[in-house]
Amino acid sequence: MPVKKTVLNSRSFDIYQDRNKYYEDLRRKRNDVTIELRKKSRDVQLNKHRNIVDAHDDELEIKPEVELTIDDIKEGLKNNSSAVKKLNCLKYARKMLSSRKCAPIDDFINAGILPMLMEFLTSKYDNDTDFQYECSWILTNVASGSSANTICIVNEGAVPLLINLLKSPDIRVMEQAVWALGNIAGDGPQLRDIVLSNGIVPILNRLLETTEQVTAQQNIVWTLSNLCRSKTPPPNFNYLLPSIPFLVRMLSHNDSQVVSNACWALSYLTDGSNEKIQVIIEAGTLRAILKYLEVDDTTILIPALRVVGNIVSGNDMQTKHALDHGILKYLHNLLNHRRIPVVKDAAWLLSNVMAGSVEQIQAAIDHNLLPVLIRALQRGDVKVQKEAAWAINNLFSGGSDAQKSHLIDVGILEPYCALLISPDDRMVEIILEGLNQLLEKSECTRGKLCMLIEEASGLDHLEALQNHSSQKIYEMSFNIVEKYFQGEDETHEFDLGIIPHDMSSGNMFSI
Repeated sequence: MPVKKTVLNSRSFDIYQDRNKYYEDLRRKRNDVTIELRKKSRDVQLNKHRNIVDAHDDELEIKPEVELTIDDIKEGLKNNSSAVKKLNCLKYARKMLSSRKCAPIDDFINAGILPMLMEFLTSKYDNDTDFQYECSWILTNVASGSSANTICIVNEGAVPLLINLLKSPDIRVMEQAVWALGNIAGDGPQLRDIVLSNGIVPILNRLLETTEQVTAQQNIVWTLSNLCRSKTPPPNFNYLLPSIPFLVRMLSHNDSQVVSNACWALSYLTDGSNEKIQVIIEAGTLRAILKYLEVDDTTILIPALRVVGNIVSGNDMQTKHALDHGILKYLHNLLNHRRIPVVKDAAWLLSNVMAGSVEQIQAAIDHNLLPVLIRALQRGDVKVQKEAAWAINNLFSGGSDAQKSHLIDVGILEPYCALLISPDDRMVEIILEGLNQLLEKSECTRGKLCMLIEEASGLDHLEALQNHSSQKIYEMSFNIVEKYFQGEDETHEFDLGIIPHDMSSGNMFSI
């Protein structure tokens, strides 16, 4: 999910010599770190392994009459034990760490077993890959624990050994090594960068070219998505650049999980600088991903929408590129979607369109998106309301007089002003910023506009906010009332019944 750019609602267009700079300052970048998603995705992946019944388990040559303890496992892995005993201890350890509840990961690490596992990952066992497979699976489950657990694996030198196993001819070993590395990379930026610096990306790209097994492809693309994740700091883009064509190609895959993971990876990569966005655009991403804005599967729809939204949040030409691909035709349904995260992201996307040129704003109006934007404002979820309010503020800031007049004609002021009594302070601040922007740029018709705001209970709410506990909200509301609702000229004009010429709502911004 770069830090959101501040919408400079208090500044006028005139102070910008560079027109594109003005529009780009209005656009806001996503600032979601999506740690919860990483953990959820990782758990889903591991649950699949925990549900697998390994056919080799029936071939155990050692059938312990009692359950093995961690100390028993450690003793069985020592050099003086037979190969059969070692393998069965690895299998027992893997089963122990795959339990759904209370897997003893910390006890396993504290017993000092991790260093003993590294030997089984080496080329010494290339001809007996069951050892490599079981050991990789154990490390996958250890890496499903806390960050401290995962760091222990890395400190033992497992990353280069696991990356080497990606070249194994045994697809079980390769797939399990991919999984373990995906868990390590998904732990956070520090471990992600360690995995990246060990040259994993070219190997994963080759595997995507040569591997036909769908479960392996799912794991590879999921691992790539974890390598693309996080913005604090972001990964080295040069490492991931060669994977972009492969990720775009995976958007045409017939497996929904592969497509979903590819969408998430591209959403992370587009959540950055405009230069990075341009690379993603030039790879043909929009052509491949737009169809997913119409799917019911939200595991695909949400990341696909994030990709498109990130592209729209780029510079003016990148927004135009997205509009030229017809993204606006999808927004009506997305803004009415049953899922709140979809509506929120659709409103965020539209807010960045509204931060564009007058022509781009008009394109949104021509697609009849203002009424549905108003419904989003009334939906009740504060996150959706904030994004919808940003869209409206951006129109107030950069739209033409006719566009602002049209927005008022379709009934924006009443639901917009109603948010002045929101319990969310930031929501109230956004509305105050928008009202100030609207009134500041409506000098010729300010009197009529003030009347309409008053009719929408806006003035009552503004006066009530002067008793707000937030000093900032108090000052903002006080300044709006003092500046726009207490002026002698406007009051006298309307007291005398002198209505400015041609002040119907449809032309209220006309001079």
